[in-house]
Amino acid sequence: THYYKSKVAVLRTMGIEIVGIKDDLMMASYLLDSSRPHHEVEFLAQHNLNAYPHGDVPHGFTDSGWKAAIRADWTQQLTPILRKKIVADGLTKVYEEIEIPVAPIIADIEMAGMKVDAEALHTFSGFISDELATLQTEIYEIAGREFNIGSPKQVGEVFAELNIATGKKTATGQISTSKDVLAELAVDFEIAQMIIDYRELDKLKATYADSLPKMINTDGRIHGVLSQAVAVTGRLSSTEPNLQNIPVRTELGQRIRRAFIPEKGCKLISADYSQLELRILAHITKDPVMLEAYLNNEDIHAKTARLVFGATDEKDLKEKRRLAKIVNFGIAYAVEAFGLSQRVGISRAEARKVIDDYFATYKGIRAYMDRIPEEAREKGYIESLFGRRRYFPGIRDRNFSVRSRAEREAINMPIQGTASDIVKIAMIRVFNALNKEGLETRMIMQVHDELLFEAPNAEVEKASEIIKREMELAAVLDVPLIAEIGAGDNWMNAK
Repeated sequence: THYYKSKVAVLRTMGIEIVGIKDDLMMASYLLDSSRPHHEVEFLAQHNLNAYPHGDVPHGFTDSGWKAAIRADWTQQLTPILRKKIVADGLTKVYEEIEIPVAPIIADIEMAGMKVDAEALHTFSGFISDELATLQTEIYEIAGREFNIGSPKQVGEVFAELNIATGKKTATGQISTSKDVLAELAVDFEIAQMIIDYRELDKLKATYADSLPKMINTDGRIHGVLSQAVAVTGRLSSTEPNLQNIPVRTELGQRIRRAFIPEKGCKLISADYSQLELRILAHITKDPVMLEAYLNNEDIHAKTARLVFGATDEKDLKEKRRLAKIVNFGIAYAVEAFGLSQRVGISRAEARKVIDDYFATYKGIRAYMDRIPEEAREKGYIESLFGRRRYFPGIRDRNFSVRSRAEREAINMPIQGTASDIVKIAMIRVFNALNKEGLETRMIMQVHDELLFEAPNAEVEKASEIIKREMELAAVLDVPLIAEIGAGDNWMNAK
């Protein structure tokens, strides 16, 4: 077949279940090159069979019937060709044991959907409107006039009038008012922070508070889309709506999550991997300091605060742990001095010293970050622990910024790619285990390293035990995998 997940969903509405699928051309194409944007049958036929659609529809066929016949023929011809490439590239495990088995589970998630409290969202939208109006008035007072806060051009003009120099311009020569530029200016100018807050509020209102109610189906639930063949890292991509971008740590983001509720007589169960990417980093780099921390169940951020930032007493530790957390996760994305200085709010020189001190402490991570770009230059690709590949054509580019970006992405690929594999394996294990026990608990969403379930009240305890067990057994690493489980009357309270 091609695009297994969509076929499951369509046929299931007719009461037809597909079993025994061994090849999915879309997933084969995606695994062979995840950076390629096209995996349609027509594209694959052109590139592998040098075949193009026939112009004339033969007698006895409808137009759509003829197109379906051609697609079926191409699928038959393409399957052995792509299967051979999958085997040659060592992708059999991730293809057969992860991507194909998880497809019908993703279809289940989409069909189940998530129940939404429309009234809560309506109230939330009104609250944001009031906040925006207040902010707008304050911004206009500082600016000395009214202007379109959402227009980068007009914001630039106001900055010029207030003698606020950004030092950066866009490609068209206008003053830059990007978020990074505004964040720098916010240290000295209150209006810059206000504009950041206004833009974020406005985006939350448009993307979630106002849009989500329109997406609610007649069953009271939102049926979003989880795409397998979009993200280059192997992660699932959430759209219609994008639930991965809800800011979890802000009060406003938390209010959006509280609008997602279970059916009457049920609870939502949230199961979230604890520091999955850092645990994978410890396993891949074999760094002794990080391995020891996880094996001894230490707080890795507190350890970094003490070893890198020199935290001593409890008060010092609390502040420096926050910085250490930013650095720990930033390192996994190969953060550079400039990026770190922006995130932490320190000078570039201080950020450079922090990174140097970090690598002096975690020597295994430094060695890994030196090794991976060289490996990517040599092979042209990097693999996850399960064999998922990502190619890096820009790794040899003459342009420094292009090359540097490719190097950072190469360093992050084994971490992100392995995390995506583990989450999908967990989805398969949990789904099968819940079915085996005959439970009604169902998986209703996957966001980042979190799985979300809806469970009848009577099943919450047993389902939670099964979910935790199966998630923690999804992979065997040098450090333990930990899944944190919570249950509640809405998505936020389940965390």
